[in-house]
Amino acid sequence: MIDEPISETRRFNPVPSLLTLCNAFCGFASIVYAIASYARGEALPEACIWLLLGAMVFDTLDGLSARLLNAKSLHGANLDSLADAISFGVAPAVTVFVFIKRNCPATSLVATLLIWSVSLFYLGCTLWRLARYNTLLTSSTKKDDGCFLGLPSPAAASMIYSAGLFLPKLNLGPHLLFSFLLGYAFLTGLLMVSDVPYPHVRRCVSGEPRVLSFVFICVVFGSIVMFGITAMVIWAYIYFLIAPLAELLVRKRAGRPALAFLFFPFGRKPKRRT
Repeated sequence: MIDEPISETRRFNPVPSLLTLCNAFCGFASIVYAIASYARGEALPEACIWLLLGAMVFDTLDGLSARLLNAKSLHGANLDSLADAISFGVAPAVTVFVFIKRNCPATSLVATLLIWSVSLFYLGCTLWRLARYNTLLTSSTKKDDGCFLGLPSPAAASMIYSAGLFLPKLNLGPHLLFSFLLGYAFLTGLLMVSDVPYPHVRRCVSGEPRVLSFVFICVVFGSIVMFGITAMVIWAYIYFLIAPLAELLVRKRAGRPALAFLFFPFGRKPKRRT
């Protein structure tokens, strides 16, 4: 994801753009796997979440390589947004549709329309968030405060895939699971376009004091090595929940409307920059 203003004064280098394309390829493969599993009547394959992780890795590497090679360009910035739209927008939206459709307890027209509505809402929120992010990035002259405005689309996608992998194991019952999935996908999309400040990951791992940052990194990687995907999902949910809960607490103490951040007026210029 783009995190600095872009200029066209540097010579074009294909390496960052090739890494960005790998991000998009992972998203496309995830779509294929999700649709294939639905067609066979199988559960969401674990390969989808590994492909999402691959997309996130390539999304990080393309920005890193662009900085190291001094190769940031408007072409690369636009390509990055398109790749993010595929991997973190279209792919999880397709997953929302096929997963909820497969767990739908009825085949009524109303249920089908609800599934379509939630899937399209999620996709629309992702695209809106990416467009808002790029617009604020190019128009803002304020210094980066280390926070995203709203839930980042890669984190939102990880919430969708983790739900597809782990919720069926809870045995909630078809009707409860269906209702929960609809609300879960809707809330995830809403948080992407909300006014909640989510910290950059690099802020979590490079803060002060450095000893605490080092301990935090060791705990995260150690838990992932020991518990695999389960640990990654738990850390993702901690990131997913801690920002809105903290925002609720801050607003409550300040006497402001507690849930106003979920209904961010899109036309208003925010005080914080993503």
